[in-house]
Amino acid sequence: MKLSLMKKDQQTEERLIALTLKIGAYSAFACIVAGLLLHYFAGSGNRVTIVGLIILLATPVVRIIVAGIEFLLERDFKYVLVSLGVLGIVALAYWLGA
Repeated sequence: MKLSLMKKDQQTEERLIALTLKIGAYSAFACIVAGLLLHYFAGSGNRVTIVGLIILLATPVVRIIVAGIEFLLERDFKYVLVSLGVLGIVALAYWLGA
């Protein structure tokens, strides 16, 4: 009984992470395509394209945050620290690259 509940919880968590990635990818795609179409037909649309690129770059960061929150809710503090470490590495790479 406990094993089936654990599998259901894991599936829910995996679906949440997958949903986060799908929403990020699809919204980035929509913004980039809309921006390119606006640029082609109206001569403007660069800002919409840039928003799409920002969403595309932010999606993995949001995924790390969602996973960290899930680990925190599970009280799996070891993986919370791993998520924070990965988030710190990503932030450091952004800071050094900027």
